[in-house]
Amino acid sequence: MTQIEWQQLEATVQQMTDAEKQRLAKLLEAPNAISELPHNPSLGLFADEPELIDEIMAGVYRDRETYRLRTGD
Repeated sequence: MTQIEWQQLEATVQQMTDAEKQRLAKLLEAPNAISELPHNPSLGLFADEPELIDEIMAGVYRDRETYRLRTGD
């Protein structure tokens, strides 16, 4: 985390209400609560490549509009 990001985080926390701060503290005390989700190694596989996913999905939508997938006429 960069210094600027840290400062932005601090500013955000300072603007939070006491109830929001307490909720955040509870979430930070129980980091293992998320581990109840099923493990899926595919999730996050392209987390560092959002542009690639956008290109892939653009191609999928383009092909879906252009090519007939079903023939029945």
